[in-house]
Amino acid sequence: MLVELRIENFGIIEELKFRPGKGLNIITGETGSGKSLIIQALGVVLGERAGSAFVRNGANRAIVEAVFDLSKREAKRKEIHSLLEGYHIPSNGELLALKREITIDGKPKAYINNTLVSVQILKEIGSRLVEIHGQYENQRLMDPNYHLDYLDTFGGLDVLRNKVSELYKQWTELKKKLKVVSMKEEEKRFRKDYLLYAIQEIETFSPKENEFEELQKEKLKILNAGKLYEDFQFVYYTLQESDSSLLSNLQKIKKIFEKNQSIDGEITEYYDMLNECIYNIESIINFVREKKATLNYSPERLEDIEERLDGYRKLFKKYGSSTKEVLQKKAEFQKELHSIEMSDEEKELLRSKIQVIEEELREMSDELSKKRKEVIPVLEEKLKEGLEQLGMKGARIQVSFLYEGNEDNSKFTEKGFDQIEFLFCANEGEILLPLRKVASGGEFSRIALIMKSLLIDQNGPLCVIFDEIDSGVGGETAYTLGKKLKEISRNDQVIAITHLHQVASMANRHYRIYKINKNSRTFTYIERLIGENRLKELARMLGGSEPIVLEHAREILQKSQSQSQKEESLLV
Repeated sequence: MLVELRIENFGIIEELKFRPGKGLNIITGETGSGKSLIIQALGVVLGERAGSAFVRNGANRAIVEAVFDLSKREAKRKEIHSLLEGYHIPSNGELLALKREITIDGKPKAYINNTLVSVQILKEIGSRLVEIHGQYENQRLMDPNYHLDYLDTFGGLDVLRNKVSELYKQWTELKKKLKVVSMKEEEKRFRKDYLLYAIQEIETFSPKENEFEELQKEKLKILNAGKLYEDFQFVYYTLQESDSSLLSNLQKIKKIFEKNQSIDGEITEYYDMLNECIYNIESIINFVREKKATLNYSPERLEDIEERLDGYRKLFKKYGSSTKEVLQKKAEFQKELHSIEMSDEEKELLRSKIQVIEEELREMSDELSKKRKEVIPVLEEKLKEGLEQLGMKGARIQVSFLYEGNEDNSKFTEKGFDQIEFLFCANEGEILLPLRKVASGGEFSRIALIMKSLLIDQNGPLCVIFDEIDSGVGGETAYTLGKKLKEISRNDQVIAITHLHQVASMANRHYRIYKINKNSRTFTYIERLIGENRLKELARMLGGSEPIVLEHAREILQKSQSQSQKEESLLV
């Protein structure tokens, strides 16, 4: 679950720490106080767009960091750790930290466990942690391609669906293979000639793993060796080889000092110093001589290396951007060539395999279609009940079912033969039309809430967020909405923003967002409400702070808590 969200210099938020707990976490506050800004910040740290406009005025950067506890969901922990390992991101035990840094120059950075990652990786992992439902964020419900997923999950058909999907993959692979081996003779000959040429070209060049990189390093060494050789040659010439070399001149001076020591005693001291200098110069000469001998500057070797590198570049241009890809391509070519050269007997064996899998695939797809038809009325009834509970009496969702099985099996898909789409009408007597075309943002959000309550997934996200899904809801319907959120929160951590006191009264934890103005700047804060402070907030949501309103708030809170305890005891 989400254990901490830290926000710094994001919009009107200077610094804020939000620490939700398990169960139902409710956020309330005045309009414009920054409630949805928290959801925006969470979206950003999960990989959503992060522009410089989010940086608080006067600040250089904004930071959003979210910390998750994976310890309570073993399957989810293994899933996340597998992803981290695949991307070479260090694990941090049971905790996972996501971080987004946005600078005013518009170059956001993303981190997972303090490791810099791409926004794509952040988004991939973030999507497995949090599911956000907002008025305009229910893309899956808008896309008919996902409607079968809802139906199959509701009906417990995922195992059968996965079998169909696996058979479909086998079937398509074998069909592709047969297509290759059944090409027209002229096409086959042309393709075979190309494959033979490509394989021979790669084998003749004989690329080796890491050779390209090693040759580049050796080339650099040789180029540097040439420059070093020239420099050392100058040093050696100056110190020893020239007619007036430094060493020969020092030795001449040494003879002069030696000859005159008996005349002037002070010379002896400097004579010793001169001897030391000559000794050091001779050491330098020996070092330069040995170094010159070890430097391998070979124009011929450099030419050979450049020719080999050029050969690699030509292969990369044709068959892949690296030696590994070129070798993989060669293996693919060899496999394809073998397929083209298959005997008629092998072709018949392949056709036989396709027929067996095709029959099994059709049988399982038909079984899946039959079970889907049985599930559809149950789902439609459950959806109708949910719509009525949330104040949409007369509204209806119908599942449009299309079976596309036929004799030539051309309509096979990895999901079977079927296509479905949710049709919707908001009021009794209206025509049913595609949900994606007629449902409003508020209706989408409530339908998403109903779906979530029907399709609670034990391996789903750790945290589910509902952003102001209470538009147009009140009275007993609001209590029902709160109960739905409470129901979902028994399996998932739920965070919901609401304007309804009925929903807020259901919270395991209640938070208030508020803003204050000081020194002509706006600051947003969050606090957890306990005891009288929670009653005051519920009273504000009821429309006042008078004693009678506070008492009414107390009754509402007691009623909600009593109802929750009763329902939880029944579950136990």
